[in-house]
Amino acid sequence: MGLYRLKEWPRRFKDGSHLWPLALQKRKEGRCPLEPGEVGEVAVMLRAMGYPKETQIYVASGQVYGGQNRMAPLRNMFPNLVTKEELTTKDELDSFRKHVTSLAALDFLVCLKSDVFVMTHGGNFAKLIIGARRYMGHHQKSIKPDKGLLSKSLGDPYMGWATFVEDVVITHQTRTGLPEATFPNYDIWENPLTPCMCKA
Repeated sequence: MGLYRLKEWPRRFKDGSHLWPLALQKRKEGRCPLEPGEVGEVAVMLRAMGYPKETQIYVASGQVYGGQNRMAPLRNMFPNLVTKEELTTKDELDSFRKHVTSLAALDFLVCLKSDVFVMTHGGNFAKLIIGARRYMGHHQKSIKPDKGLLSKSLGDPYMGWATFVEDVVITHQTRTGLPEATFPNYDIWENPLTPCMCKA
């Protein structure tokens, strides 16, 4: 990654060592997207919220950085883990491969209609899904993991399972896709039900 950054952004990344303290601080605060290896933290969170091992989980993504080894913690906790490649035949998926946006649209539709959607990063894809689900009446749960809580709790070797479960359940009661108060510059894609929106 360092070589890639040096090649793509030579002026910005002459020496990235000065970025590490800032990056680590942001990660502790839960302000960074979850990396593939950290998705296992989401698995622990889901188990704490009461989702059983048999729960089917659809992973909406392109090629996972680091391969299937990075997904092993999630698959170990939820063996019924599937991707679009596993749910479709090669011929079915080939028709979508002509355009990258078609593959993303396929993921979008599956996530939009799923019983529960878990947001692992703050990109536009996840914001659009949460926003659409809110707009359609909050009939399906959408979970925005508190990455700061996960980072703090899973980094505490003295925290017991019962305490962790209690923290997760209480913290995520207000992070399940319900309407939120709006304020200037709020992202309308994620929260389309603003006070100024026309009511049909």
